[in-house]
Parts: sequence; C-alpha cells; structure tokens
Amino acid sequence: VKKASVAQQENRNLDGTIIAYTPSKLNEDSSKVPSRALTDGLCKIGTSLVETLRKRASTDEKATVRKACIVAWLQMLSLAHRENKEEFIVSGLDISALCQLCNDSSVATRKAAADALTKLVKANYENEEYTSQASSLELAWAHTVLPLVSDAEITCVTKAVEFFSELVLDPIMELGRDAADKLTDDGSTRYFVALRILSKLSEGSKEAGGSRNGTGSLQTALQKSFVIAGSNCKSLVKNLLRAVYHVGAISLGLDRRSSLDSTLSHDEYLENDLFETNIASSRAGAWCLLDALTNTLIQSNDGKSSLANVSLSQAVRSSQVDLSFLTLSFQKLRSLTNSDDVPADKKPSLTSTSRACLMVIARMGNFVPHHDAETCYKDILKDLDSFTMPVELISSAVGALVTLTKRLLEDSETEMYDECEAWVTRLLAHCEETIESCFSSVAKRGSITRDDEKLLSRALYFVGELSMIGFSSQEDSSRLSKKKIKDIIPTDKEPVRGLFIQPSNRLVHLVKLMLPFSMPLPTSDTTENAFAPTPSSIRAHAFVALGKFCLRNETLAKENLNIIARELDQNSNTDPAVMSNCLMVLGDLVVRYTNLVDKYLVFMAGCLQAGEKKLIDVNSKSHLSITFDGALSYAMVKKNAILLLSSLLLQDYVKWRGLFVHRFLAAVADEDDEVSCLAQTALRGPLLEKQPNLLSNSFVGAVFVFNNCKAHPLYIAEASAGGNGMGIDFEGAFLDGADRYHKRREIYEMMIKNMSDEQKLEVTVRLVKEVLGGALETSGDLSAACKLSPSSRLVNKRIESATDVLTDTLDILTSPEMKVGRVGADDDQDDDVASTNGSKPDQRNLRIQTLLSKISRKHLMEIVIPILCNLKTVLEASKSPLLKNLMQYLGYIFRTFKAEVNECLANNPTLLQELEYDCKRHRKKKDSKSILGVSIGGGKHRVSMH
Repeated sequence: VKKASVAQQENRNLDGTIIAYTPSKLNEDSSKVPSRALTDGLCKIGTSLVETLRKRASTDEKATVRKACIVAWLQMLSLAHRENKEEFIVSGLDISALCQLCNDSSVATRKAAADALTKLVKANYENEEYTSQASSLELAWAHTVLPLVSDAEITCVTKAVEFFSELVLDPIMELGRDAADKLTDDGSTRYFVALRILSKLSEGSKEAGGSRNGTGSLQTALQKSFVIAGSNCKSLVKNLLRAVYHVGAISLGLDRRSSLDSTLSHDEYLENDLFETNIASSRAGAWCLLDALTNTLIQSNDGKSSLANVSLSQAVRSSQVDLSFLTLSFQKLRSLTNSDDVPADKKPSLTSTSRACLMVIARMGNFVPHHDAETCYKDILKDLDSFTMPVELISSAVGALVTLTKRLLEDSETEMYDECEAWVTRLLAHCEETIESCFSSVAKRGSITRDDEKLLSRALYFVGELSMIGFSSQEDSSRLSKKKIKDIIPTDKEPVRGLFIQPSNRLVHLVKLMLPFSMPLPTSDTTENAFAPTPSSIRAHAFVALGKFCLRNETLAKENLNIIARELDQNSNTDPAVMSNCLMVLGDLVVRYTNLVDKYLVFMAGCLQAGEKKLIDVNSKSHLSITFDGALSYAMVKKNAILLLSSLLLQDYVKWRGLFVHRFLAAVADEDDEVSCLAQTALRGPLLEKQPNLLSNSFVGAVFVFNNCKAHPLYIAEASAGGNGMGIDFEGAFLDGADRYHKRREIYEMMIKNMSDEQKLEVTVRLVKEVLGGALETSGDLSAACKLSPSSRLVNKRIESATDVLTDTLDILTSPEMKVGRVGADDDQDDDVASTNGSKPDQRNLRIQTLLSKISRKHLMEIVIPILCNLKTVLEASKSPLLKNLMQYLGYIFRTFKAEVNECLANNPTLLQELEYDCKRHRKKKDSKSILGVSIGGGKHRVSMH
C-alpha cells in the first residue's frame, strides 16, 4: 500500500513504468526501466491481492487505510489492464465496492474512490470495442461520481466538477463544427464515452421508482462549471450549444449548418445506421445534455441561478444555431417511433429522446422560425387529439404546446391567455367525450380490452395535465369564478401562469368512476354484468388525475381525501403502482392543504413498510407451496415514501410524532438494498443535520419498539409523543424475535456510527439506568424476564419481548462502536481534516473528547459494574440464558479497563477469577482466528450488485 501511494505521487505504476497518459513525464526520466520481476510477482498474487485490498477498502474502520487501499487497488487493476490479466481485471464486485466508497463518511476516501472510477473509465479510451465492463464503469460513474457535485464538502465538489470536465465537457466541446469527422476518426472513443455517460443519465431518470438524481446532478455540474469559467462562461455556453446541435443532428441524420449563413450539409452514411450503439448513445446523450443545459439557462432568466450574466436568448444568438433543428428533430423522432420498420426494443430509447426534445422545445420554442413552429404545433396537437402520443410524452408535449402558442401569437393581437383557454377547453371536452365513448364500448362488450386500457390511461393523464396549465402555488383554490388570476405574474418559464380552466362536473364524475376495483358500466340491465374489473394502470392514472383536480379545488379535495388515503391502508389489496401514485398525490396535497391532510400522515408513514404484512401472512402458511415475490414490487412505494416524507419533514410540513421515526429507522433494515441505502442516506444526512439529536433521542425507545415490548412505560411514552390523538403506530413493521436480530443490529450500528461521543455517553447512561436498572426492580416485564426460569419465559410473549430487550441492550453496550473516544473515530477525523485544509485537529475538541472518556470510565466503575454484579446474582439464581450476554459485557469492560476493574472488584475475587479466565479464552480465540486469516470485524455490509 505504501509503495502504491509513493507510485501515485511520482505518477508511476506499481511496476515502475511511467503512467501512459502523461508522456511529458516519460521524457523527463526516460532512464527508469520497469522491473519485470516485480510485475510478474504482482501478477501471480494479483487475484488474492485485489480481493484483499477490496475487502479492506470496504470494511476497515480507519479512513487512512481505506484511502490507501483504494490507491493500491487501482494500481493493481491498472496493472491487470496493461498486462491483459483477466484473472483480476475490473469486475462487477470492484465496481460495486467503489460505488459504495463514493458515499463513504470520509472525505478523502470519497475523493479517492471517485478518482479511481474516473481513471478506470479513461483506461477504456484505448479500446475501440464497447464491452460490458466499459458500460458498467460508465453507469457507475454517472450515478456515483457525478452526484458528488452536490456533496457537502467543497473539496469533493471541486474534484467532481473537475472529473466532469475531463470526461464529459472537454471532449464534447472539442467536437464543435467538425463533429462528423471527429466521430469517425480513430481517436473517437473519448467522445463516445462522454456521450454514453450522458445517455446513462437519460436512461436512469426514466426507470421505475428511480429518482431524478442523475439529471439533477448534471444540471448542478453544468452550473458549477459555468461559475468556475467566470468571464469565459458565455463562450463556454456558446460552444457547448453549437457542439450539441451538431451531434444531435448527426445522430438523427438531419441536414445541418455550420452557421446561419452557411449551406446545409448532410451525412448520408448515417441514414441506415441510426441505431448503431454509439450513434444511439450519442443521440440520447446529446438531447440529455441539451435538456439540462437549457433548463440551467432558463433558471438564470428567472433569477433562480447565479448565472445572471448568461441567458438562454443570449446563448442562442451567439451560437448561431439553426433552431429549426428542434422541430425537424421532433418530426424525425415522431416518424421513427411510428414506423413499423424500427425494432420494438429501440422505441423506448426514442421515446426518452422525444421527451427531452419536447422539453427543450418548451424552453426554446420562442426562437424557432414561425413556419416550423406552426408545423410542430399542428403535429403535437394532432397526436394529442388522437391519443396516439405515449403517456411518457404528454406532459412535455403540453408544455411545448404552450410555448409554441406564444411563438405563433407574437405578431398577432390575440391574447395568449384567451388562445390557450380556447384549446384547453376544447381538449377537455374532447377527453370527456372519448372517455364516455369508451365506457359505452366497454358496456357492450362487458370487458375492458388492452386498447381500451391504453386509451383511458392516456385520456386520464392528458386530463390531469390540462387541468394543471397555469397552476401556481400562490393561487387561492377557493377562487373558482375567474379563469385568469390577475395578481399572479407570468414568467418566461410559465407564460400562462395564473390561468385556470375548471373541469366539468361530468368529467370529474367519470374520473371517479374509475377509482374502485370494479368499474360500473352504463347499461340498461342492472342485474348482470353491471361491473367490470378496473385494471390497475387505469386506477393509478385516475387517482393522479383526481389529485391534480384537487390541487386547484379545495372543496373537491375535502370530498376525496378519504378515498385517496384508504388506498394506502396496509390491509387493502392495492396494487403497488396505485399505492405509489396515491402517496405522491397526498404528498402534494400536504403542501397545498397542510391542515386538511395532516391526519392522514398515519397512512403515509405506513408506506415505509408497504407490503411487509402481506409477505408475513403468506410465509406463515408454510403448508402451502407459494412463491411470493410481490414485496419486490413494493420497493418502489417504499423509496417514494422515504423521499417524499424526508422532503416534507425538512420543509416542516409534517413533524415527527408517535412511532414515525421508528418506522423510518425500520426501513434501514429493509430486504431491498436500494430502500435500505436510501433510508440511511436520508437519516444520517439532511434529517440528522436538521435535528442533530434525532438518533440519540430515539435510541433507547427504539430498543423497546423494535422488540414489540408494548407493556413497558417507555414504549407507551414513545407511541404517544406528539400524537395529539393521531399517533403513528408500528403495525406492519416486523423486527421482533431472535430470527430478526440481524435486522435490529443493522439499525443499531447505523445509529451508533452517526452519534457523537457525548450522545453515545448519554445513550449508555439511559440504557444502563432504564433497562438494566429496570431489570433489578421488584415488578415489571424486565424484572420478570430475569427471574423466571427459561421454560416459563418461552410461554409468555411479553416476557420473551422483555428478554430480547435485555439481550439487545447488553449486545449494544458490548459493541466497540459504543466506546467514547474511539481511536478509529479520531483517525477518520484527522484524515478528513488533513485532506481538506491541512490544519491540525482542533485542540478544544480533543480536550472535550478526553473529558468525556474520563466521565464514561467513571460511570462504568461507579454505576455500571455494581448494577451488573447485582444482575449477575439474579440471573444465576434463575439460570437465565441472559447470563452469557452479561458476562460478555463484563469481560469487554475488564479487557478495556483492566486496572480499574481490578480495583473496583477487589472485594469480589471470584468474579475477578472468572473474568481473568474469560479474558484468556478470548485472547486465545482471537489469536487462532488471526492465524487462519479470518476477519474478526462484525457487522453487515450491503454491497449493491447491480
């Protein structure tokens, strides 16, 4: 590891060779001859060495060790790449572990992992063939390194922006007007790598249950790059727009101009190769970048960005881009999507690109030539009118339609609000007629076909989008008489802000008919076939449409909140898609009508454990051969619940009450790795930053709640905290029992690792006083659990829960993580401080840490050990299995503070002899494990294998 660190500083590889991508260094020291013997020796042990370095980098508690292991690990992977050693070349495990380390608590480790992933991606510049390994590396970089542009640590942000410039911005800027030639040259790989990374962001943003983290990070990276550019920002934006224009046109086989005055050029050789891997990735990447770029620039127009000196209109004028390219691109994408000659597996990518194209038109439609704007307006209106446009495109198409309307009316005296009101009213009426007609067709057949389902889904989504045109959070939902709210000022981004077209009562009624599990059919015979099962997709879209109606109509919201909230009940058989949509609707309604929706927080919090009760019920029927994988589909509901509830908590729309925080903590131990990681990120990140004592205040109560020890006063106090008669319970969350101890332990470890020394000391004092001290009282479940024999304990569920509480408490107190003033924590802190500003650790913090360590030691000797001695007597008398856990804790204290314990137990020589014997056995066991090469460090480490 030391050798690797020195090699990195000298810009050399482990075998002594100069790193290939810095030829200037080679000229400075050409006398250095690589050691073949060292190279051969490293290759022989390469597989085991890479595995060891990966494990230490992922699990070691010292940040300096983790960082050094990443450096050596990268050197070994680079060696394998140069020597073509497939035995230890970059694998999925390496990529997954590096992704995990990009989220490490140590700043230096995060930067080292990001640097490693960046260098591994750049190593593929030499390979013309696009391998699965290269695809995995690019995906990992897009979703773990790029998000570091939003990191809390400024040095991480700077590094991430630097890597973004190297891998993405610089290659694309180089393309410029000569994009066609450069993309066909021998050295074109670096350009395609940049565009493929952007295409990975585009693909990730449309996945089910996925967040918009990728595209959001891209916008942040662009904004920070523009800020760093300073006075060169205008030139950067101009060249970037020009390069993206050429790449976008080339990837669709369109004619293009090098400037507004130049002649059109065409790349005929691309006509028959539009779906080749690199061309398809270039198309998706270019439109993803253009979408993010225009969104960043339009925010500067609205004063929401620091780029006050750069606007979208300025960038368009200076770049001299022919913006008829936008409408021509949409026409080409539209014809490809509707063509039967295009393979079905290529159409999802075209749909995603079409969506980005429409969103760009919604922002840049004002600059499109009048004739092209008119043609595009008619094409979009035709697709919406005929319901041939996919659901994924409807929202962006409506936005583009509004902007194109503004463009077409620039030379007209017609008021834009009046024109938009006219086509919105007409389209709402058309949707109402279409839904009624479809109902009549279904009534004749008595069932809903796949075509009916598709038509109704599109009509419902379209209705919801039309109702939201002109929406503003400032509008008064009780003022329904005016179609235009005059005191709301429109902006460039929202040109019809304040417009409100109320849907008819008949349309609202039709939408509500599609909410139940069975849809009533209009038929003269009410005796038979009066209902048809409602497909889940129709129900999901119907709830979203109703939610959008409610956002602009408070009376309607009051009438329908119960209908929406009941779908979140864990006892219902609601489809995950319907539940997820209802959750998101309620989240928006909480912001709009906080007082109305607050009482439904109980149902929203229950979504953190969506589907778990069904899984338990099915697994309990062991006599049936049933394979239940429905819990996987509920992962989307859980992820949305974590994101939504975190946002509402951070904005103070909802408060922690009842067992809400414990439900959130339970999500940390979810079976789905993505749900677990998301819950941990939310808790130890923004939620803990907002409320620093969140985890420490909830810790002791969590031990009782997780073990379902309901009879204890502490459980009752936690359940009633801040409830106001509407407390959140823990039903549907299952963490109790010995078989689920690993889940509870994972939560405890996460909480402990994110507590300060002062908080650890406070938690230790409370655990000893309220749990161990409570076990010595004359009454209560804790006391009974210690005094009853093992056979009596198993019969009583309450006693079993109390026993688990005591077991968990003793194991927590035994954990090395609970030690105040741990050396590992100091190393992490020193490493982070050194990596950020090079200053020495704060002496005041060190003095506080030393003082807390002394207080902790005094508490152990004067309070804890006497309680443990008395408890040991009680447990020995009842022959309780808890005695083993208690002796482990006493042994841990004895090994850590041997001199102090000897003095404290001078009057109890028998116990001292037992502890000495246990200490020898522990040392012998530890030595034997070290010889066998077994890692002693415990804890469950999740590594995503995606």
